[in-house]
Amino acid sequence: MIAAHLLSLFNVMSTPFTPLHTPRFETARPLRADEVHIWCLDINQFTTAHFADAARVMNPSERERAQKFVRGKESYIASRWLLRKVLARYTGATPEAIEFLRSDKGKPYLPQRDIHFSLSHSGHWALLAVSNIELIGVDIEAVSSTRDLTGIAESYYHPREFAHLQTLAGDAQHDYFYRLWTLKEAFFKAIGTGISAGLEKIAFELANDRIHAQIAAELNQDRDEWQFHQWTLGAQNYAALASKCQQPLTPSWFDVLSVPAFP
Repeated sequence: MIAAHLLSLFNVMSTPFTPLHTPRFETARPLRADEVHIWCLDINQFTTAHFADAARVMNPSERERAQKFVRGKESYIASRWLLRKVLARYTGATPEAIEFLRSDKGKPYLPQRDIHFSLSHSGHWALLAVSNIELIGVDIEAVSSTRDLTGIAESYYHPREFAHLQTLAGDAQHDYFYRLWTLKEAFFKAIGTGISAGLEKIAFELANDRIHAQIAAELNQDRDEWQFHQWTLGAQNYAALASKCQQPLTPSWFDVLSVPAFP
């Protein structure tokens, strides 16, 4: 049941949203305390040499899991390569030596490390967010022309979000749906529950270039401590970052295949 205070959320918006920006890639550098580093991988540019390197650095369970994929095998392998190669930069460990544990909610983490991360892939893109902040989540979604946007929103979004979605059509409806979807996914990845906790328990107001959230009381999260950012990677891919921090965090983007340390 939706918390009572969510029923008095935002008025339906009548103004268009400010168009999202595409990321500006920077030169790789050490992580600052006020940053989230977002590493981007275009899987279409992943070469035979990269796949061979991925097979080398993955552990036996990852290699075994890769062989079970009927679809998405290449994306899984490329994502594991991204995860291990990038985290090796921050930890000083070799990529193949990195070990992962999982929280009681199933969220992966690095034992005895102050580095936190979130991984997402969709279509031919993979993203990895890295920060000193514990609660971060990143999501990327490729637009699907066959997805039943209104049906999904009616079942899983907050009623006011669904009501506004119904006032839109065409590209505007797609834009609103995917902005909400990626924001929600990023938030639930950050807190470690996954979307099974209930997508309707966080509702967003998208006003101009601002993102405001209302969070259900049962999630035990102070909305004033959360920050949200969004981008597009081309017209058909939406990305979002959620982070819990009282001080402003700066997202910085890097193209993993352009960094000299990577083949």
